[in-house]
Amino acid sequence: MTRLDTATLDKYLPDGPISSLRRLEVLYGAMTEAAAGGTDSEYGLYYTPGELAGFVTDADDDRYLVTVKVDLTGDDPRLDAVTAQPLQPSMVEDLGYARYPWGRGIDHSITERGAKGGSTLDTTVRYCRERLERWTNASGKEPAVGRVADEHPDGHVIRALQTLGSRDDIADQIEDSLASNFPSADSPRVVATVALKLDPESLEAPPDGPPDGDGYYYPGQLPVLNEGMVARKNHKLATKNVDSPSKGEGTCMVTGDRGEVFGTAEDPLAFFTIQHSEKFAELKRRTRGGPIRSRRRPRSCSNPARRWSTSAVGRVTACASTCSRTWLTVTPSARNCSTLLSRTPTPRQSSPSSRTQSRITKRLRTRSGSTSSAFGTTAATSTSSTRCRTSIFTGRERWRTPISTCWRSTFDPVAGFRRPAEDDWRHIDDSIGQDAMLRAITGGSYARDTLAYPTADDPTSDDPREWLVTALLTGEPVPVDKLLSQYVDRIASDTDASDGSFPTYLVLTQYAQLEALARAGLLDAPDDRSELADTPAITMDQTNDLFGSNESLPDPSDLAPDGDVKKYHARKYRLERFLGERPAFQVDDDPHSADDSQTADERRGAFLFGVFLGQLANHQSYNRDMNRTLRDQHPADRMTADRIQNVYPDLEQRSGVYANGDQLFPETESLLKDAFAEAPPSSWALPVEDVRFFYALGLAYGAEARGQAFQLMDRLGIDYGDADDATDSADE
Repeated sequence: MTRLDTATLDKYLPDGPISSLRRLEVLYGAMTEAAAGGTDSEYGLYYTPGELAGFVTDADDDRYLVTVKVDLTGDDPRLDAVTAQPLQPSMVEDLGYARYPWGRGIDHSITERGAKGGSTLDTTVRYCRERLERWTNASGKEPAVGRVADEHPDGHVIRALQTLGSRDDIADQIEDSLASNFPSADSPRVVATVALKLDPESLEAPPDGPPDGDGYYYPGQLPVLNEGMVARKNHKLATKNVDSPSKGEGTCMVTGDRGEVFGTAEDPLAFFTIQHSEKFAELKRRTRGGPIRSRRRPRSCSNPARRWSTSAVGRVTACASTCSRTWLTVTPSARNCSTLLSRTPTPRQSSPSSRTQSRITKRLRTRSGSTSSAFGTTAATSTSSTRCRTSIFTGRERWRTPISTCWRSTFDPVAGFRRPAEDDWRHIDDSIGQDAMLRAITGGSYARDTLAYPTADDPTSDDPREWLVTALLTGEPVPVDKLLSQYVDRIASDTDASDGSFPTYLVLTQYAQLEALARAGLLDAPDDRSELADTPAITMDQTNDLFGSNESLPDPSDLAPDGDVKKYHARKYRLERFLGERPAFQVDDDPHSADDSQTADERRGAFLFGVFLGQLANHQSYNRDMNRTLRDQHPADRMTADRIQNVYPDLEQRSGVYANGDQLFPETESLLKDAFAEAPPSSWALPVEDVRFFYALGLAYGAEARGQAFQLMDRLGIDYGDADDATDSADE
């Protein structure tokens, strides 16, 4: 284990606190360079040797360096040979490799990295030909390198390669020379480069180091080829996704120094990879009184700062993961500095000294004094290898909200649903914490467990699960109607009427998520239904133990004034309390309120109708041994206000028959009748996804109402008799 090079760290470490993502990237780059021991070469920060990590070998693996050897000692350039040999780690430095990772373009350096999936002979021949033709500007496609060829004192070297690359038969010569040397393995990984035999005295800038045993110099040794690499990299930097070069005089956002800056600087997070505004409408914005423009934000960055951030690619990539098509980067906190340093694909491992770690931690401190990094996660919608939409949020504050747990009143016998076993229901347990929930969200399970399945034969760039992951990580508002629509689609997919199954745990997980998002302030509800985003109330003291047994229980007199509690009283108390704690079911009774919406009454009616039907279906299944119950006949994804209006009389009739002329569930029927009197289903304006989801929630509540009432009575020490009685009427 080697320590960080202090001189390199002093040279590159940003001054002051890490107050922007770009400064954080530069910090990563400084640590990477210091871990590598620094570099004396003026081109060192342009090189990206770490990008060849998967292309080098210490054995005879299928990883090869293919070298186009050119003799420049005669009057005309001559192709001497094309060789293939295992690429050893010791050979990387002389290659002067600088990768161009965006799109299908060639690399910045004349050395080219092939595909990770391997390359055929034909593909490798193309790589070699492009070293001589395209990179040198013989084809006119690389004007920056062409200017070096025309203006640099040693430009004759590049011009000689242009001459060779312009020959009509050059590809055939390369193939004839390489065919016998090309590895027999199927599609090995290859790196293509050139090596030049020349007279050092013919160069104004002499080679860096001696030639190989055959008298050839490699690109990293020849300043003129390095200058071509630098020119190409700077040209691409200034023209990335813009019509005219984006550079000029300005202030660097990292160093604060005045000088030449670039507005579209590359960075490890690929902010400016592509626009795709025709597919991603959010990438467009309309200027005031003007045309639609791209949402790309210029970030003025000097050339040195840009090179430092480029060095951070390895560490940023090591912190990245992919969820569906969402590319996620979670930056380690300052207090875990050693872990951050270990995430580097370099040949040598390094660990910071306590003094160095203290210096890095100090820069990562936020203004509040916390040592957690202020840049927790970056999320970007990804298509293939390109990132099309990128947002950043301050992760340190996000997880202080109770997004990871559901309130006890939602899952307890006092008023809510039956609790699942701890080991059977992820996202809802007493041990869940910030780190576990962050993993659930970045890993995608928090969205996968609740939202609709993507359509396999109709792929889309707007995967619903990807959308929720990105919204949670970036703090974007979550449109409640979109969420409810996704919930209903998933319920429909997981419902199997043929065997009478209903996805109760799915519905409860969805509702727990909905309430958690409301408590976190992340739900965006329409103005006429703002109650959906309101935080549920708590009417009784709760303990901190989510799955404990020490609930704050009501007094028996709260259930029945005379203390003689029947099953009916327990069911009635639970249902009324559940409704009373949730603004989604409550109408604003303030006469001075500007909100005269009746949607809460309508939603209350949809929920209670589901409770009533769920209770009847449960009775049919357990007490009358019916295979096809009312719940199977009226699935959530087909429910509408009109259907509720038409089915309701049938439910009343069945209840009377089952109770021998009485009411089977009088507490529910009374509340439902009042709700329909206030807002008849025939007059509802509630969106169908709102009706269907809360109807489904009612089904889940109704199916568990009897068992939960028994649990409450048991906690209160009340004997509820035979739980298998066929009747559930008010005289119980």
